[in-house]
Amino acid sequence: MSYKNADLVQTIRNRRAAAGISQRDLGARSGLSQAHISQIESGKLEPGLSSFIDLARALDFEVMLVPKRMLPAVQGLLRETKSKELSPEEGQAALQTINQGERLVKKLHSFYGSSAELDRITDYLRYLKHVPLRSADVELIADAIQTLKRHEASRQSKDVLIKIGADLQRLRSHYAHGRIEAPRPAYALDDEDADA
Repeated sequence: MSYKNADLVQTIRNRRAAAGISQRDLGARSGLSQAHISQIESGKLEPGLSSFIDLARALDFEVMLVPKRMLPAVQGLLRETKSKELSPEEGQAALQTINQGERLVKKLHSFYGSSAELDRITDYLRYLKHVPLRSADVELIADAIQTLKRHEASRQSKDVLIKIGADLQRLRSHYAHGRIEAPRPAYALDDEDADA
């Protein structure tokens, strides 16, 4: 087996072992026979591209082709994401923070009645419970919830709700679309339309 494929096969073998999946189970998931997988893992058989892709997908990996000139940027993003992932304890604390925010918004609904801003915040919090948040994102959510607590009974709370909704919308957009955008108006006049 070539040294290039040896690293890939080792990654597959390690992932299978860490997940506690037998070669037979992996075969059932990937459509390859257990004997085929055994030969690949032992180095007796060089995996073809389609076999490697089937194995990778069965182990919840995705194979991607990245242009060579973009590789340093992709590797940098992966390192940054990996270094800022939450531990299981931090993830549990983040979930509790979001649940606390949902309870607070429900309380505000009962206090103020129906509100489009509160509905949006509820939707964003519900969405953010299901994405792999980073520590900076959890801090933003916690700050938003603390701000809601401070202004829950004040008259200027509508402006606060709008700001919190915009912050959470940007965060949701980052996870949903891979980018953070500033809110845009529903319509805009071009310079030539100014006199219309």
